[in-house]
Formats: sequence, structure tokens, C-alpha cells
Amino acid sequence: MQPLPPNIGRYVVEELVGVGGMGQIYRAQDPVLRRTVAIKLISTKLMSGADRADYIKRFRREAEAAARCAHPNIVAVYDFALHEEQPYLAMEFVAGQSLRQLLDDEPVMAVPDAIGIMEQVLDALTSAHEQGVIHQDIKPGNIMLTADHRVKVGDFGISKLMNVETTTIFSTIGTPSYMSPEQCRGDEIVDGRSDIFSAGAMLYEMVAGERAFQGRNVTEVSHRIQNDSLPLLPAHVRNAAPRLQLVLERAMGKHPADRFDTGADMADALRQVLKEASPDSTRIAPEARVTTVVVTPRAPREDSAGRRPHPPLDPTLLKTLEEKLRDYVGPVARVLVQTGAARGRSAADLVAEVSLSVPDQADRERFLRETASLVRLRPPTPPTGGPPLSDSSGRGSGRVTLPEQELERAQAALTQFVGPIARVLVRRAAASTSSVEVLWQALSTHIESPAERAAFLKQRQS
Repeated sequence: MQPLPPNIGRYVVEELVGVGGMGQIYRAQDPVLRRTVAIKLISTKLMSGADRADYIKRFRREAEAAARCAHPNIVAVYDFALHEEQPYLAMEFVAGQSLRQLLDDEPVMAVPDAIGIMEQVLDALTSAHEQGVIHQDIKPGNIMLTADHRVKVGDFGISKLMNVETTTIFSTIGTPSYMSPEQCRGDEIVDGRSDIFSAGAMLYEMVAGERAFQGRNVTEVSHRIQNDSLPLLPAHVRNAAPRLQLVLERAMGKHPADRFDTGADMADALRQVLKEASPDSTRIAPEARVTTVVVTPRAPREDSAGRRPHPPLDPTLLKTLEEKLRDYVGPVARVLVQTGAARGRSAADLVAEVSLSVPDQADRERFLRETASLVRLRPPTPPTGGPPLSDSSGRGSGRVTLPEQELERAQAALTQFVGPIARVLVRRAAASTSSVEVLWQALSTHIESPAERAAFLKQRQS
């Protein structure tokens, strides 16, 4: 391994934090301003003399453009210089993880969390576009999530100025799955609406768990981006946020004129998506793998049925719940509990919701047992006169369990009205009855709106 350079310019190198095709990234200290910085050292050794001189000239111009993009959601560029005749950028050091790392661990995000991240990305793009700078490589790997819940868009240092007609060695810049059709065609002139397309492609992946356009190679992906219609989002996402498909179709229009004009316009449309969906209904189905992302909690509001949030929960209860959850998910327990409480959950609903963040089924059941005495989570009392109650195993006294297919059908129906806690409610209710009729009636008590309750019960007959 090559030893670390002690210094790059005036910066004292501490650690190599990344290696890519363009060079290396180091964490370093600025002894003058006494701050931690990231140094991106670019290798130009394989270029000819003329190409190298031209590249450095262009790189300097790109660095100057990036430095103009001063915004809380953009990685700041502090300095540009040469080190042993190699160009480097000194940038803001961002402690956290990339969105790519997050999605690699858990591919699917809840709709509100994905939109919370995307709003910040679009704020960054709007600011950059107003400065005449486009990114051209918006992708999860260039989106950083900081410890204080902020999104940082990086790599503006290799973007081009808007409407510059010259080409560079990066004329085919971009990551195939997130490139706009005009980038795939190799158009020399692209504008901010190319970034809008890329943002839409990224948001699609965040909520669907897969990329919108896939293929065996770059050529196949490029062809599909230019010619294929946007695939439908999974059914549970469309049910949760019906307008999201329309927003993505506009953001990812084949022609720039079909897209949102600005990032601000797209952000407004996404806020409307959330406004028209209740907090519960924007939670995706529990069968999917949900990534819990730290975003600023939204103020409680009425849901689509006009229900008011529950009163604030006892802080002592929240603290105890956080301590118990921390044993299973680590420090993020605090955020999960506070975010759920901010939505106006009852104690029982809050426990059911945060239990979904425990990945292992056995651990999740243990957590629910540990918290049962805290919030008294019980299934609803079934109507009298029904068949004898059964245990969940069907063993022992000859009691009969409900068919798994019936439980899945009830869960799918209930999820439309109460969100992911449907799974917990169904399993607990099933442990108390062997009657399909009693099961559905018991589950219906969790739906406060009479019209929605009737719609739920009607699904049993379908």
C-alpha cells in the first residue's frame, strides 16, 4: 500500500477515506482555519501534456462554479490548487453515510422518509441551478446523510456550467441507471431538467426497492431509459401514495419539456403527495423491508378520516420504551420513538410501529412481550356469542387455528386503513378466536371512520 502523503498543499493528511477512478479522497486538517476537510486528489498522470493542461484549466473552472454553490444541502468547496502537479479540491468533510450505503443495507424506504430526503436534494439542486450549475451525476452514492439528519449533495466539482457547448473527457458523465435520456444520447447541451430526471430515478428506487430501468449492460439500460415507459410502482406504494406515480412520470419524462421546470416545482408536488395521504397510509406494507431514516418529524395532523392525533404520551413511558428498543436496534431507538410519538400515536400503536424496526422475528416478539406490561397491548375483545377461543398453535385442547391464507387476506385489507401495525393486530386477534367472522369484526374496531370500517368489512365478502 502506498504511504499517505504527509501534506497536500497546506492540509495535514490524516486518513485515506476513498479511492476511485479519478483519484483518492483523504481526510485532512486545515491548520490555518483549524477545521477538518476532505481532499480529493485527482490523477492526471496518464494524460498527454496538452490534454492535461486543458483538463486542469477546465477543472479549475468547475471548481469555481462549485464554490459558488453555497447551500446547507451542498458539500462546500473550499479550495482548488495543485499538489505535485496534480489538481486537488479541498471540500467540506461530511461525517455520515451515503444514501447508496443505506439502500444497500435496506433497499426499501417508507414514502415520507424518501420524500423528506428528496426535498433536501431538490433544494440543493434548485440553488445550484440558480447559480448556473448543473450536477449531471445525481445518484445515491453522491448523497450523504449526516449525523444531524441533514442531506448533503456532493461532487458538484465535476459538473458543467449550464449551456457550455464545449465537451470534455467527461462528456459521457453520469451513472447509467440515473442518466437522463439526453445524457444517454450524448447531447452536448443539457440543463437542470436532466438533474430532475436523475432525482426522479433515485426516488423511484428509494420507494420501490429497485431501479426503474434495468438491463444486462450499459447499452440495454440506456435504450430502456430512452424508449421504455416508466414501470408502475409496487401496488403497496401506489395504494399508500396514489399521486406519487404521476409525480415520478413527470419528473422522468423522456423530453426535458415534459418535466418539472425546477427542483422547487418537483418539491412542491411531492409535498402535495404527502398532504393528500394520511401519516398512516404513507407507510408501506409490512412485508417489505423498510429502512428507517432519520428525518425531521412532521407535526401531527388530521388523517384522511378526520381523526385527531392522540394526546402527548408520558415522557417516562417514552424513555422506558426507548431503553427497551435500544437493546435491539441500537442508538437509533431514540429517533424511532420520538418520530412515532410526534405523529400522535397511542402507546399501543407506537409500540407496534417501532417493533417493525426489529429485524429478527423472534427478537420482535420478545420485544413485544417485554413492552406488553408497559402499554397493555391487547387484542380487541371479540363480540360475545362466537365460537370458543383458540390459542395460536391449535394444539392442546382441540382448538382450531384460522387458515394462514385468511390471516394474510385480513392483514392486506387492514393495512389499507391502519398501516403496518395491521400485522401485529391480526396476529394478536387471531390468537383469541377461531372464527373468521369474529376476526374481521374484531379488526374493524381499530378503524374509527364508519365508512372506512364498512369498506374494510366489505372486503371480506369479495
